[in-house]
Amino acid sequence: MRAMRLAQIGRVEPKEVKVPKVKNCEVLVKTQAVGVCHSDVHVRSGYVGNISLKDLGIMLPVTLGHEIAGIIEEVGDEVQGFNKGDAVLVYPWIGDGTCYYCKTGEENMCDHPKQLGIHTNGGFAEYVKVPHYKYLFRIRNLSLVEAAPLACAGITTYRAVRKANLRPSEVVTIIGAGGGLGVMAIQIAKATSGATVIGVDIREEALEAAKRAGADHVIDGRSGNATDEIRKLTDGKGTDAVIDFTNSERTLSVYPFALAKHGRYIMVGLHGGELKYPSPLAVFQEIQFLGSWLGSQADFIGIMDMAEKGKVKPMVTKTMRLEEANDAIDNLEHRRAVGRQVLVP
Repeated sequence: MRAMRLAQIGRVEPKEVKVPKVKNCEVLVKTQAVGVCHSDVHVRSGYVGNISLKDLGIMLPVTLGHEIAGIIEEVGDEVQGFNKGDAVLVYPWIGDGTCYYCKTGEENMCDHPKQLGIHTNGGFAEYVKVPHYKYLFRIRNLSLVEAAPLACAGITTYRAVRKANLRPSEVVTIIGAGGGLGVMAIQIAKATSGATVIGVDIREEALEAAKRAGADHVIDGRSGNATDEIRKLTDGKGTDAVIDFTNSERTLSVYPFALAKHGRYIMVGLHGGELKYPSPLAVFQEIQFLGSWLGSQADFIGIMDMAEKGKVKPMVTKTMRLEEANDAIDNLEHRRAVGRQVLVP
């Protein structure tokens, strides 16, 4: 089968590899659509923020791609409830099943992760082996292309919005609002809380995407006075929450200072910025800084339910061939992508 493999840092390469065999509870999925995520940019570069792949337990070669939607091709003899021909979305954040976090239902926090497309072979290929049928979610009302981004862009933003703990009277500011995660976060925040959403981005097309996704206001982050604009939109109070899908030196040096009292800053992006914030101010205003990493299977059920009911919809702006994986990753790295790109093998 065809696969786009990361054998050395800097570029994924096409390779012919054997179709995986499945047994017991394993399932072979024929990939129909696989989203391209900014994590693919980081892994291809050899670093996530300033942490090396080796330190993260990521070994090469590996087939990238963790937003996987497809059709079941083959099932092991212990698989229940799924059959050949079923359309499925794959939960990729797989743990070892034995650590404390796995046992409490938080496999995304596993001490020894086996995540598809990162630690083990993923969906930039014609077929992918899923280690257990419990990681499959049947697709009923969505196309496979629009379903694929839910496995990361959807689940990650669902968890981040949940951690923001928004109320209808509050305001949330979303940094990177026109990207694949940002447009999902806008929709989820509106659907689950009714909060006012301010979208921040640094490109005109991204700001337009944030408007289409439902942002109540948009701010150009290049303006140099974004904090003042947020204060103006909130009658001087500040924003009740920030969800930062960038976490660069610039965003972390600006947007924490736009928080209102009791403000929550949800850190999602992996750009490696360093947070510097006066501790007395955090105490006086009861500010919270929270990391948010991927999502559990419970989060996956939540975002899938919303998507199947039509409450949220991934903004897929471009479909590309599997062999164009490098071009898609380049588009993300150089800020040429809006919404989500999806590869179709």
